[in-house]
Amino acid sequence: MDWTSQHMQTIPESGTLRMFEIANRLEAEGHKVYHFEVGQPDFPTPSNIVDAAVDALKRDFTKYVSARGIPLLLDAIANMFAARGITISGNKNVVVTTGAKMALFMGVLATIDVGDDVLVLSPDWPTYRVMIRAAGGNPVPVPTGPDYALDEEVLKSRITDRCTCLIVNSPNNPTGGVLRRDDLKAIFDLASDHDFVVFSDEIYESFVYDGLSQTSMLQIDPAMERTLVINGFSKAYSMTGWRLGYAIGNAETINNMVRIQQNTTSCATSFVQSAGVEALRGDQSSVHKMRSMYEKRRNRIVELLSHVDGVKCTKPQGAFYVFPDVSAYGITSERLAEIILRDTGVVCTPGHEFGEQCDYRLRLSYATSMEVIEEGMTVLKKYLESLEQAVRPTGTKRTR
Repeated sequence: MDWTSQHMQTIPESGTLRMFEIANRLEAEGHKVYHFEVGQPDFPTPSNIVDAAVDALKRDFTKYVSARGIPLLLDAIANMFAARGITISGNKNVVVTTGAKMALFMGVLATIDVGDDVLVLSPDWPTYRVMIRAAGGNPVPVPTGPDYALDEEVLKSRITDRCTCLIVNSPNNPTGGVLRRDDLKAIFDLASDHDFVVFSDEIYESFVYDGLSQTSMLQIDPAMERTLVINGFSKAYSMTGWRLGYAIGNAETINNMVRIQQNTTSCATSFVQSAGVEALRGDQSSVHKMRSMYEKRRNRIVELLSHVDGVKCTKPQGAFYVFPDVSAYGITSERLAEIILRDTGVVCTPGHEFGEQCDYRLRLSYATSMEVIEEGMTVLKKYLESLEQAVRPTGTKRTR
């Protein structure tokens, strides 16, 4: 008997984690590896957050809690947005989840029917497409311009009668692009005209640079008529393994998501939610320090990549990724990423994971130390320049 369900046909292997696992095997064999593949902050979780979790454990705060979230955390989330002039009710408009990824999946299950078209601004995080297909929907990529610039006419051309949702991610993974307020307003107007909901994944909102101000979709749609905002603690507070996220939306959608959580994970981990309260209410200096360090790392990795023949790399304005164009080598991103890892130990993610139009790009995360950036980019530069000579030694056209 074949024990594999048809649903598994919609769930591919993660390209990022595949590269991560190959790299781990090489490290286990004693090879030097430079990690640029996983979007995981290299900073420790701030001590005040850790202490709050330990205190909750010592108080035996380890039992089931409400599927919606503990009141203190719901209030802390509402107060955080109130400080930005956005009014939400923690008891009605928020659900706390086991990571932002679960919030996204619950949102998809709560809003998408089989056969629905779901627009996704692309380049995009590949898990969006997996979630959509798992719910029976059809992901429809909406190509953006350089650095995730919205092309309103392209977006209009992709809207169908079966369209029920659009997913946006700003700051964007993988490009680091940031949508402007006017872009979000145009998206909301189209959602109103064509009757679809907007999922706004704002997990990287704490990391924008060059004095840029991040706009939340809640500032465009404060009544949450057509907006579901997804966020979490993994990036801003370096809490990836803690698995704590949340969604903000209208009462109907949030109540439906609470029902899903009741029947799946039951609730987000109780003592981790206590740590989340401290993260939001406590000292924010760690977030500011991380943002400052990421900006310095971004500047340096872009500078180093700009000096590599055959590589074009613009400076992202948010998140912690660069997404250089390596089309000059004429080698598909999957193949190029594999030979770079095999021959140099530098690990990056193939661009094709983020959309078909990205097959000649590589994603590199600069959520790593400046030392790794300096060493890894030096190794990569030397290798790519030797590769260029091998691929086109006499000026002949490069081939795949």
